[in-house]
Amino acid sequence: MKEYKGLVITGGSGPDCEILFDSRPSWLVVAADSGLDYAASRGIVPDGVVGDMDSISDPALLESFTEAKIEQYSNAKDWTDTEIAMDFLWKRSINDISILGGGGGRLDHLMAIIALFERSRFPKKWFTDREEVTLVDSEVAFSCEAGETVSFFPMGSEVVTMTTHGLRWPLDHLEWRHGDVGVSNECTGGPCRVTVQSGRLLMVRALPWEVRLT
Repeated sequence: MKEYKGLVITGGSGPDCEILFDSRPSWLVVAADSGLDYAASRGIVPDGVVGDMDSISDPALLESFTEAKIEQYSNAKDWTDTEIAMDFLWKRSINDISILGGGGGRLDHLMAIIALFERSRFPKKWFTDREEVTLVDSEVAFSCEAGETVSFFPMGSEVVTMTTHGLRWPLDHLEWRHGDVGVSNECTGGPCRVTVQSGRLLMVRALPWEVRLT
């Protein structure tokens, strides 16, 4: 059975580096409003375009899409365009979702994306023009350079407990609650691992030279 994953391309600054798709999953891609500009610049053809369409640089970009692939909303709406794009994927039973874009620009838009990770249904990854953000609700392992900065933020209402390997300041035996932060920890070099025992964390690292969607 094929794996299906979702990608939301939203407005704001996205990665200025190579984007690599894992060949195993089948990806459903949806552009949220001006996220279509970024998709077009990267040669990515979305499976759907959603939003109020008030920020797309050239309306002609929509002409290559059939009406069935466009969901246009009034700008007097309760949801952000990114939320609508997430719902587009959830309605198609896709729960493993990454976000591209959302960097720079307005602070309220940035905070609105962060708020998505607080909810009972949430994205798994987020790539801005500078950061790679990973939702950790079980375990994440990665290689890192000595001195590389990594930060952690508890999400949701549950107390977060965790164990770590490869960090200059281990997080073992801590109990983090909403509003706590772990900013500017450092990797010791080589393998690094964070295992969440309860709750969930956002892990923020500097963007690598490539975005690998897996």
